[in-house]
Amino acid sequence: MASKTINAQDYYRRVYGGWLGKNIGGTLGAPVEGSKELLNLTFYPKLPDGPLENDDLDLQLVWLHALEQYGARLTAIELGQEWVEHVFFPFDEYGYALTNLRRGLTAPVAGWFNNPFTHCMGSPIRSEIWAMVAPGAPHVAAYYAYQDAIVDHAGGEGVYGEMFFASIESAIFIETDRDRLISIGLQHIPSTCRTAKAIHDLLRWHKEGKDWLEARLLILEHHGSSNFTDAPQNIAFTILGWLYGTDFEDCLLKAVNCGYDTDCTAATLGAILGMILGPELLPERWVNPVGDRIVVSPQVKGFPAPATLEELTHRTMLAGREVLATWGAGVEIRADACTSNDNHYNFLEVPKTVTDLWNTPFTANRYLLPQGTRTNRLSLELTIDFGMDGPSIGRGGTKQLSLTLVNHSREAWNGNLDWQLPDGWSGSGTRPFTLAPGGVLTWTDTIHAPEVISVTNEIALIIHRIHDNAQWSKETVNFTLLAASRWQISGPNQSVFQTVDFAGDRIDFNSALNTTMPGKYTAVSKLVNPHEQAIRLIAGTANPVKVWLNGTILFEDDEETEFMPAYHRSPRSKMQELRLAAGTHDIRIEIMKDEKPLELFILPILAENLSKIGEFFYLIEIYFDANAPSVLP
Repeated sequence: MASKTINAQDYYRRVYGGWLGKNIGGTLGAPVEGSKELLNLTFYPKLPDGPLENDDLDLQLVWLHALEQYGARLTAIELGQEWVEHVFFPFDEYGYALTNLRRGLTAPVAGWFNNPFTHCMGSPIRSEIWAMVAPGAPHVAAYYAYQDAIVDHAGGEGVYGEMFFASIESAIFIETDRDRLISIGLQHIPSTCRTAKAIHDLLRWHKEGKDWLEARLLILEHHGSSNFTDAPQNIAFTILGWLYGTDFEDCLLKAVNCGYDTDCTAATLGAILGMILGPELLPERWVNPVGDRIVVSPQVKGFPAPATLEELTHRTMLAGREVLATWGAGVEIRADACTSNDNHYNFLEVPKTVTDLWNTPFTANRYLLPQGTRTNRLSLELTIDFGMDGPSIGRGGTKQLSLTLVNHSREAWNGNLDWQLPDGWSGSGTRPFTLAPGGVLTWTDTIHAPEVISVTNEIALIIHRIHDNAQWSKETVNFTLLAASRWQISGPNQSVFQTVDFAGDRIDFNSALNTTMPGKYTAVSKLVNPHEQAIRLIAGTANPVKVWLNGTILFEDDEETEFMPAYHRSPRSKMQELRLAAGTHDIRIEIMKDEKPLELFILPILAENLSKIGEFFYLIEIYFDANAPSVLP
């Protein structure tokens, strides 16, 4: 029997109100996104004919399609597949995750590896869909939010931000007290994360009588970041608007006037307040300009997106009924009953299924077997941990993997483990195994690569099952190892070079050279381009930098700038667009370090003038190899 009941009309009101508030807030904040100064908006700065397109809503339309496509048991794996198929955003964490997914990586590793934007707002803004399909079940909403966030924010604050908002919004269907809702959200994220600390500090400053302007400055002082999309500061701005605002309009304006990631803060707070108030209590002057329309960004495509909020609401509710039934969440949607009184529900008792997610390693991928299994603890579970260097291997190098095989079934599993490797690669030989029900097998294995390898390399672990001394079945677990970038580096102020393989686009001078001394650091390699194409070459760094290509200065910047290794918004002074011939090109980078940490990402990106839909994507076929021959074969 269901322990909680939600009236069907209440369900509709809160879902429609949430989507309407999302559209209002996104349209208010989008035109001033990235403004770091204190703003003074009193209404939409740009009044469109309908709402503005916004990734805050766009991506949730994709997730609704994923629920309709795969059902309520969907995981980060299916969400990653949807991303590659339907989302063509190259922005910040989106771009890095999409690059990893295109290379064959899967979440959470795809969302963490080589990604400098895991602490940002791209996932906290996607929380509403999970709350709306799991009404009155914050732990279920938080689980979905985790699956979503690890696609592009694994290991970062973006994961906690989405879990925080999703649990709040799910609880709104039963509980509407602001302070209690914030407490529910905080219980669903670890108290030690930056997001929780920022919110706790804000609550304390509010209780101490600080006004909203003082609170804004304190957030920036104690939790601020130069990157306007950093999650903890923006989540705090969202809650600031809620704490200090007197009504819907005042709450939204206070949040957006804090500046920074304004479309995100206003859109999320608009959704929360829209869910609490319902559409009938939202002010007409804010509702009328956006109406019932949905405007989808052109980079999000290939599926039947809802055309109106009405359609979106009904499709969300239909998915929600399936989710509640599948999860046995103890929530029933009924037209003939009132919504349950909230007094006897303790959403602060967070189940272990949520808290365990906080400690799930983001360096490891988990595979449920047989293939297609989406429910844990039914059969086999394989975990492959790639370590902090991620799924990267040097040319002629080795990769150590930590593996765990668990038998959750009620039958013993006996068999052999074998590697399926590209030509010239080697691993250990056949490994026999026996797993009783509940048994766990852990081991490490080392993969050896030859000198010549592909940019992406498909590996498989074959699990042969033997039953009654006969070959019975086999499971093939596929994953990808990426060729490391090989550079010759020196510094500070040294002329002796050493060859280093770096896992990803980051040239980590300090770790490789075991020094943080100021001075000039140098990196030399060969850029291998398989065919002529337009390229945007980016040196993602805050430091003064000079880049040569084939002995000619490509660009130089003697000034310190913001560290922004984004495909689409790196400083113009630290990039160059050119038509690059097929072949092997000499590249040299000199970078000046002061007392601050040194960060450098070298990014080969599709030049912006090629395609309006396909711009700013990472050119995954280009690679850096200091030992590459001078001419392509």
